[in-house]
Amino acid sequence: MSNQLSNQDTGNSEEGRQGVLSVPATRSLLVLAVIAGLVAVGARFVFRTHMPLTWDSVQFVLGVVDYDVAQHQPHPPGYFLYIYGAKLLGLMGLPPYLSLVVMSLCAGGLTVGLMVWWAGRLLGLRGGLVAGALVLFSPLAWLYATRGDTYAISGFFSLLIGYLCWRMLTEPKQSVWPAALAIGVAGGVRPTDALFLAPLWLWAMGRRPWRQLATAMVIFGLITCAWAIPMVISVGGIARYREVSAHLSQMLIGAAPMTGNLTTFKVFSYQAISCGAGLLLAGSPLLLLAGRRYLPHALRTAQAWPFLAIWSAPALFFYVLIHFGQAGYMLLVLGPAILLATAAVVRLSRSLSRAQVAGLVLLVVLLNGVFIGSVFTAEDARLQRSLLSVQHLLARFKDTDTVVLTGMPTRGETQAEHPMLNFRLAMYLAQHLPVYTFPLEWSRLYGGDPPNYAHHMKTKRVSPPVVCRGIRNLVLVDPRLQKYLPPATPRKKIWDDGEVQIYLVKLDPTVPLRLGAEGHMALTTARGSKQ
Repeated sequence: MSNQLSNQDTGNSEEGRQGVLSVPATRSLLVLAVIAGLVAVGARFVFRTHMPLTWDSVQFVLGVVDYDVAQHQPHPPGYFLYIYGAKLLGLMGLPPYLSLVVMSLCAGGLTVGLMVWWAGRLLGLRGGLVAGALVLFSPLAWLYATRGDTYAISGFFSLLIGYLCWRMLTEPKQSVWPAALAIGVAGGVRPTDALFLAPLWLWAMGRRPWRQLATAMVIFGLITCAWAIPMVISVGGIARYREVSAHLSQMLIGAAPMTGNLTTFKVFSYQAISCGAGLLLAGSPLLLLAGRRYLPHALRTAQAWPFLAIWSAPALFFYVLIHFGQAGYMLLVLGPAILLATAAVVRLSRSLSRAQVAGLVLLVVLLNGVFIGSVFTAEDARLQRSLLSVQHLLARFKDTDTVVLTGMPTRGETQAEHPMLNFRLAMYLAQHLPVYTFPLEWSRLYGGDPPNYAHHMKTKRVSPPVVCRGIRNLVLVDPRLQKYLPPATPRKKIWDDGEVQIYLVKLDPTVPLRLGAEGHMALTTARGSKQ
């Protein structure tokens, strides 16, 4: 068995020297891939999140309830297939957020299974085991597989399209239609992913006959039209869609490092640090600095390096120089990193005993486990407990005499710097209460005319002045809003757990609360000090 693995790992066959899949598909490899995927789903299901933790996640939930890109439900570019996939799960009785989480869990499991299969075909059963362990215990992959967000699905489609493109390059008889279908569906889930992966797809098809190219383009075009046309119609036409999307795009470009805003290189949170370090631990190309000799023949060909570069470069360029707000973006390049690390470990293992190889893999798994635990306990679990407590606190107030005000987050700031509830989280946790973004004009900074008012998960755009009558409680879930209160206004801090600070102002219900333009606020407190 050892000799068999050694021969498989080195890829000594003529096929291996040519750079194709050097190990035949076997039932044992398929079983290993399926088991690894199921283990990933089961293990991460235990640690799944139970409520949305980010602005975008709430907007995805809103999209499942009432799809409206113009109202940022969800935000542009629309995520049509992602949202309607969750709607389909909703027909089976799943709540909106759980539907999103289930899709992430399944995508995470498929990623693990496919990584085992691909690495096993390249590097033998040992390679499949190593790759499976690395991606299963990758903090980056683990974290986002437990969240109701798009990143785990992006990681799966990146790996799937990478695998299909590799097969097109190395197997002349491989059909072009699976990759065309995959990239078309990926665009419907997260349109930017299709844009980043398009160069790899086009390069892989470059040597195919024109009839195959035409077939691939037709398939891609039909799939894209199947989701793009209904999405554009739902927004109100192509002109309206371009208008809605342009505002958000201009905001992102204006805040990008490449346009001079170098402060956005700042790491946003401890979570990003942990996930970034976990990516290095799980699949570091630094292992290959020892030399090209550590690569198997299947990755030592002239086309392998352009393949890996074209696969990774577009996403890295965009997220480093234009927009980086979530560590989950790096899941697009986790596949290349895991493949390179697996190749290095397998080649190095030729000079190590089985016990040493097992110890090396176990060390990486344990290190990643530390990051998984620290990320989950320090960020997701703590934040979930905080939000659940805040939800219970806000449930004590009546919608007939309470108004909730929150601000807008500043790009690059962390939760620790400003413990607050943003508008989307506030409206989700206090669904029965009227929630306003204050000042009312602030949300325009995020592109177009997104809603700044919500009640019972219904959102809309309101313009100042807004007059609220019969209000006894003014709840500030962003401590920075205290600066807009009239001087000497009495207020009481009713919550502070490090994640969120909440202040309460008791008002005279006989005097209307008036929210004016540019942060002007007119109110009368219960103590009678009219402002």
